[in-house]
Amino acid sequence: YFKWSEQALIGCEQKGLSWRKWNLAYDYIEVENFKRAKELLLQALDEGEVHAATKSTLLKLLNQIIQPTSGFFQSSLEGPIPMLFQKPLILKNNVKYNYEILHKIKKFQINKAWFEKFKLTMLEDQKMSSLSGGEKQKLFLARLMSFDQSTLFLDEPNQSLDLESEKLLANLLLQEKKNKTIIVTLHDFEMAKNIGDYFIYLENGQILLQDTSENFFSHFSI
Repeated sequence: YFKWSEQALIGCEQKGLSWRKWNLAYDYIEVENFKRAKELLLQALDEGEVHAATKSTLLKLLNQIIQPTSGFFQSSLEGPIPMLFQKPLILKNNVKYNYEILHKIKKFQINKAWFEKFKLTMLEDQKMSSLSGGEKQKLFLARLMSFDQSTLFLDEPNQSLDLESEKLLANLLLQEKKNKTIIVTLHDFEMAKNIGDYFIYLENGQILLQDTSENFFSHFSI
């Protein structure tokens, strides 16, 4: 197997999403012997090992964007849902066009709460090429959250954000997780500690630790 050379955290909270037995393989990924947890999404792992080229592949598997090459899992999701990728879709044109384009295709009612919280209204007419990395990331987050869906898959949502924007993101996620299932991959221990409820720590292709937020960080001097 091609070993996973990155560290990753998945913090998650279960709010009504039913996941059952796991046995997955995709390219260089294998997740074995997951059992359904009563409240936490990735709880009660008996034996498990993950071999992955990227942690993004794992999120795509969970979101059914790609299918396992062997094994299976069952989800209450009927199919893939919009998610935050590390390299989201960018179209030529301005900020407003990029924000609204998916709704023109899917014809959903837009929830502009995050768009306004990130103060993107003042940037609506700016070309995408003129935005900083942090401004683009806030747009990508706001675009995803405009769907107001009950399940979220977020791949490194804080990348490129400054400290003030990252703090705002954490506060927004704390509000959202009250009635949503959220699965996040992060390298940032501090942010994970602020927003997560259950964690799986992955390094060099192995699950080294999994625990609730109350116990997880006692294993680290941070």
